[in-house]
Amino acid sequence: MRDFFGVDDGFTRTVPRGALRTDVGLAAALVALSITGLLGYWSIPDFQAEMHLAWSIPLTLLAGAMIAVRRLFPVGVLLLCTGVHFVVLGSLIPLAASQPGMQVLYFLGLYSAMAWARNREALMLATIVVLLAMTVWVSLAFSVFGALRIAEMGASPLLLVISQIFINVAYFGAATWLGRNAWLKARSEAELAASRVIVDHQARQLADQAVLGERLRIARELHDSLAHHVALIGVQTASARRSMDRKPVEAKEALLAAERSARQSVQELRTVLGSLRSGDEDAAAPGLESLPALVEDNATLGMAVHLTVVGDPSQLDSLTPTQSTTLYRVIQEALTNVRTHSTATAARLTVRFGEDLAEAEIIDDGRPLRGTGGSGLGQLGIRERVSALGGTTDIGSRPARGYRVLVRLPVHGRSR
Repeated sequence: MRDFFGVDDGFTRTVPRGALRTDVGLAAALVALSITGLLGYWSIPDFQAEMHLAWSIPLTLLAGAMIAVRRLFPVGVLLLCTGVHFVVLGSLIPLAASQPGMQVLYFLGLYSAMAWARNREALMLATIVVLLAMTVWVSLAFSVFGALRIAEMGASPLLLVISQIFINVAYFGAATWLGRNAWLKARSEAELAASRVIVDHQARQLADQAVLGERLRIARELHDSLAHHVALIGVQTASARRSMDRKPVEAKEALLAAERSARQSVQELRTVLGSLRSGDEDAAAPGLESLPALVEDNATLGMAVHLTVVGDPSQLDSLTPTQSTTLYRVIQEALTNVRTHSTATAARLTVRFGEDLAEAEIIDDGRPLRGTGGSGLGQLGIRERVSALGGTTDIGSRPARGYRVLVRLPVHGRSR
């Protein structure tokens, strides 16, 4: 029974705005219908003595007033209108209680309590009390009616009594059932609305995360590309400045190299911005095939890079453009960190291709330079890039001397 009334359910149905105005109009219409019926009966001389208009009309208005607030005080209206009022009016003025308008008012009292009650336990108790009171009243009323008919006519109206009982049970049973269904429907709609709110919130979170991820990707691309090329341009222009007067030919070559680096930087910048417009982040991005040029650039900057490829180089084709670009950017950032933050003048770069992974290892034997501590965004970018592709990163100092960066990427989405 507790489940039927929703006693243990946490849902509370909220009364919509404008409900009172609607209910006042409905109650006024039903009261008008009931009073019209009362006056109709009163116009018949045989019924005038039974109508008691001085009582029936005020009691009808009282029932309408209670029904007007049926959604604000549903349990109270159930007890006072469908319970007390029905029994009192039915006992004193049966013809008034049997008016169609009054019957609908009583129906609404029970229906509204089932559909709108906030305290479901109070609803359960009130409904049981009202239905028991109505059952007792109907039983007594028809018993008295049956006894009177037998005394007057000598016949028992048993079938009529049974039919009336069934009608009342069906009528007020329908009010109970329909009210409960209305409450269940409102609960389902509230749950659906809450689910929509959660989905919308999660969608906004995902959208924000996507925007943040794109911003981080752009930041990594710009950091890795511009940091390398700007450093290269700085070294080349400084070399040109120092040799401008004494060695003009070397100065010219250094400026030409700086010009090439500037063009490469602009080209990579255009690639990043172009990927924003096209949505293709791998369009024309440098990959492992550009490693020889990267090694040459570092040699120009005064750091020898020894490149070793382990495995079948043809396996480079098995990498996706994103994987190839990620490995290139990791190597580029690691070598930039070696030049910027250590005393090393050489580094060993090893690229390995296995059956189900590709890895890059950068090792140097330098010592940390004082006063060159970075923001940490370079290493953070390395970890983010590799993690996004399901790979692993191992960055740290070597036991004796130097630094080591090791990254592994699964090939074709397979991990080792």
